[in-house]
Amino acid sequence: MAAADVKRGLAAVGVSVDGPPAKLARLGDDRVAAMPVGSNYIETDGKSCTHEVCWPPGVGGSLLPPEQRQGPPARAYPFKIDPFQQTAINALEAGHSVLVAAHTSAGKTVVAEYAFAMGLRDRMRVVYTSPLKALSNQKYRELAEAFGDVGLMTGDVVINPNATCLVMTTEILRSMLYRGAEVVREVGLLVYDEIHYLRDAERGVVWEESIILAPKGCRMAFLSATIPNTTEFASWVAATHGSPVHVVYTEYRPTPLQHYMFPAGADGLFMVVDEQGVFRDDNFQAAVAALQEAGAAAATKASGGRGAGGKDGKGRAKSGPGSDIFKLVLMVMKRGYDPFIVFSFSKKECETLALSLSGLDLNNQDEKQLVEGVFKNAIDVLSEEDQRLPQIGALLPMLKRGIGVHHSGLLPILKELVELLFQVSPPPLVTSIFPELDVYHTPVHCSVPPYSDWCSITQA
Repeated sequence: MAAADVKRGLAAVGVSVDGPPAKLARLGDDRVAAMPVGSNYIETDGKSCTHEVCWPPGVGGSLLPPEQRQGPPARAYPFKIDPFQQTAINALEAGHSVLVAAHTSAGKTVVAEYAFAMGLRDRMRVVYTSPLKALSNQKYRELAEAFGDVGLMTGDVVINPNATCLVMTTEILRSMLYRGAEVVREVGLLVYDEIHYLRDAERGVVWEESIILAPKGCRMAFLSATIPNTTEFASWVAATHGSPVHVVYTEYRPTPLQHYMFPAGADGLFMVVDEQGVFRDDNFQAAVAALQEAGAAAATKASGGRGAGGKDGKGRAKSGPGSDIFKLVLMVMKRGYDPFIVFSFSKKECETLALSLSGLDLNNQDEKQLVEGVFKNAIDVLSEEDQRLPQIGALLPMLKRGIGVHHSGLLPILKELVELLFQVSPPPLVTSIFPELDVYHTPVHCSVPPYSDWCSITQA
């Protein structure tokens, strides 16, 4: 390529090769540097984000982020919002769609809240979708408290379905689009939380179809912490709907994470990745050695075969004080990492793990009274016959000890009860066992994924 062609290409995206630098777009008082690859780097107060824009095929436009809307914002915050939040908001105000990729707890919800505020200001319907009923329930409570005119539609519950702003699961949205429901024909802005579910082999088609069937001219805001191919996805949406899609992403992680390993059958936790993201090889080798020692000790004691003496085939206790889950919960509590979540992909095992902690009492008397009061108020809406169901009777003693269980086999009111108790500050429910890894956005300090010989713990 000739030098003149290179200069013309750089100039097309606002980069001057010789002479004075090209005029830079501005985000408030912060400079936006246009980069040759078509991306824009935005920095303010030590926080930064990267911006790109994907235009539909055959349509050209500015590659710089939209300017901030003149006049008062649809929603004001008592803090200065981060660059990625402001850039995403500017894109929505410009009438474009936006994909926001940021780490968990970075503040992606600000974009969803602003979308709701825009809907109320401009008198248009806004729909927020999530992949899980638990997350939809939580977001409904938060957004209803903030805006009032909010409804909820899941497979379990329907509340205020004619509200200006609706929270629903993505499956419900797709069903309404299939039927051509009046509600979705009025939608002016769609918010897709956890958009990375599009990659799921079984459920991804739900997101794909709902995006394709969304009303033309409808703006969309996509939120995710883990989507890898942001530009490819944004280009597809832009081509599908014939409108530009801005991509805003940031590497800033406001909540540092530490990763620990618990070798099954052994004692102690080993930090293998610190809050700086540094792999601790010495601790990892120590964890491997502990696992090998525990395996050798179990082999000498094992009588062979599962179930002998209440132990599994490796000589480990399956339940009670000697079980791995019991020891793990005790260690996590002693280190002050509560509240925390234990994950298991089996509903039956969720119940089994919770019952294996029957010897633990994690709540004081005041917390037990709080749990009992909330529980009785919740089940008062049920008939006397329903209140005598075994599932309801078995859950209260567990909750009073600070242990909860949450899966699709529970009654909807019991699932919501567990969610509410887990989000109280300070929470009277300090341990919950879930079958889904992506549960909901809660101030959890520690999560324990499914384990076999290894148990990996992530602590925030």
